[in-house]
Amino acid sequence: MKSTTALGFVVFAAIPIGLLLWNIKEMNTSYVKRSIHVDISKLEKEVEDFRLESARLKDENNNLRHQLSIERDNASGLIKETERLELRLANYRDSGGAQKDAREWTDEELKIRKEIQELTSTIRDLPLKRNLRYRLTDWDEMISTLSKMPGVVSEEDSERQSRAYSSMGFVTPEIDVRARTLDLLQGQLGAAIYSGEDEILINKEATIKSSSDRTSLALEIARSLQDQHFGLMASLNDWLYNDDAKLALWAVAAGDTNLFKIRFQLQSNVSASVTTQGPTKMSREQFERIPSFVREYYLFPFSLGDHFCQNLYDEDRWNSVNEGIARPPLSTAEILHPDRYSKDDSEEPERFRWNISALEIGEEGPIWNNVAGELGIALLLNQSDFLQRMTELGQPDILNMPDLVSKGIEHFSNRDGSKAAAGWNGDRYLVYANGNGKDGTDHVYWRSQWISEKDAEEFFHAIVKSIEFRRKIKLSDKEGEYTFNGPRDRYISVKKLDDNQIRVLDVGNKAFAEKLLDKFEPPSS
Repeated sequence: MKSTTALGFVVFAAIPIGLLLWNIKEMNTSYVKRSIHVDISKLEKEVEDFRLESARLKDENNNLRHQLSIERDNASGLIKETERLELRLANYRDSGGAQKDAREWTDEELKIRKEIQELTSTIRDLPLKRNLRYRLTDWDEMISTLSKMPGVVSEEDSERQSRAYSSMGFVTPEIDVRARTLDLLQGQLGAAIYSGEDEILINKEATIKSSSDRTSLALEIARSLQDQHFGLMASLNDWLYNDDAKLALWAVAAGDTNLFKIRFQLQSNVSASVTTQGPTKMSREQFERIPSFVREYYLFPFSLGDHFCQNLYDEDRWNSVNEGIARPPLSTAEILHPDRYSKDDSEEPERFRWNISALEIGEEGPIWNNVAGELGIALLLNQSDFLQRMTELGQPDILNMPDLVSKGIEHFSNRDGSKAAAGWNGDRYLVYANGNGKDGTDHVYWRSQWISEKDAEEFFHAIVKSIEFRRKIKLSDKEGEYTFNGPRDRYISVKKLDDNQIRVLDVGNKAFAEKLLDKFEPPSS
């Protein structure tokens, strides 16, 4: 009974509690629903506000980007205009003002010119010490400038040079050596030429937008670097009575620019087959008028200088090449035999430095005083050999021997005349006037020094053979001296002296020969 009553009480009590809990649940659910509804609405509004703000910021950002692009374009235009004006101002300043009768440089040309100058300095690893002056001009002025370059004699000395070359046997009597030299050099002239004193002349008809003209300008800028850093032009002019030493220095300078040219063409995407010759390129007729001696002699620096400079470059790159220009070889023998230059104990060649103010015979001084060098002697002997062979083959009218130096050092060195000249260690020749010097009849006194007795002996016999063919005579051999004293108004003596020296006398008469011997080989010597 009690159990039943207790159970009923529990059931009766549970009903209102359950109802209470049910009501509480309903209230919580309703509250949560209302809270969720409120939160979602708020979030939706915030998202909408954010979207609107984002769109506004995006529009504002686009506007700012557009303004920035406009400002950037304006700034770029201002920079380009500033650079253009700076180039024009620099060109005006460096050129010394407006150029009379010369066209204006275009903006593109000024930009290309600056790029070429900077690339040249970078490749050659030498900065410009002074600003260069670029001047537009015509071919006539460029050729006039070329005619005044070191290595080309003045018009006043032209006749004396031709007479001396003829008397030595380098050329035939009718040859105007200066004129033929200029023909040759003009044929090599490109769009630009370095005239010295930091000035580069550029042909006004040329355009440095072309590959050949860009290369030509780069080469002349490289030449100006040689002059600014190592005094190239002044050094060339120092050799007043030694064309051989002058030619050796030219060979280093030309070899340097040849090495540079290869690197410039690679870095500026210019084909290596591009030539730098301008419209002055010689005709076939002009080329055939150039005697082989002149051709080979003046092309020597450009043909074999790079072989010498490549040896230097292999040692310590541009540092060694710079040293080669600052301390140049003293003879073409060192260009032909680079080991002679690189020796620490190498001796200077014998210069026969006779007092130039005391060279008169009677009252007449020499019309020419110079050094033949190994190259000059080799060309003379090779030329004689070639002409003699042509005569023996019944073709005496063929006067120009084939190319030698342009075919490389090995081809040149294997010629008999080159072998006979290879032991050279110094020489000097003096030419005195004999009447008008017609037919190469001026007086010649020539002394040479040789490294060994064998070298002296080889040259001795080679020069005798050369003189006999050229003078069309037969020399008599008597105790180490070959002589000719015939009825043809010529006295010739080729003699071995002490200390591996050879002396050549090729004069108009024996009386003059004796005067020369009294001055240069007195009995007490």
